[in-house]
Formats: sequence, C-alpha cells, structure tokens
Amino acid sequence: MINNIIILGLILNLIASFLIAYGRIFRSKKTIQKESRTDKDYNPEEERQRLKETRIAQIGAAVMIAGFAIQIIGNLFFQ
Repeated sequence: MINNIIILGLILNLIASFLIAYGRIFRSKKTIQKESRTDKDYNPEEERQRLKETRIAQIGAAVMIAGFAIQIIGNLFFQ
C-alpha cells in the first residue's frame, strides 16, 4: 500500500515536470516562426502562446505540489 502511494506521487511529479517544461520541449518550428514576427512591436501570436505556456506551467506546479504532498502523506501516515 505505501509503495503504491509513494509511486503515485512520483508519477505525478514526472507528469508535472513535463507540463512545466511543455513550452520549450514541444514548441514546433512553425510556432517559433509565428512568434518571431512582429507588427508595430506587437505580436498577438506570441502573447497567446505565452499565456498558454504560463497556464500549463501553473497547472504543472500544482500537480507537482500534489505529488510531493502525496509522497509526504505516504511516508508519514502509511508506514
């Protein structure tokens, strides 16, 4: 039982790591090209992409906190 709880926390931490790094790992060449263009020092595509990446990173941080909390609970209460 304890191993399952701790493993669940570790899996959540792995998922969270990918979510936090999503913007750098899974960015396509096409997306980079869209973000590189500007029109009068403004690029709506870049703003949209950054907002998306920020939201995904925030979700990843929450998942990581949950993963650590599950590991702590598993170690403290189920041993």
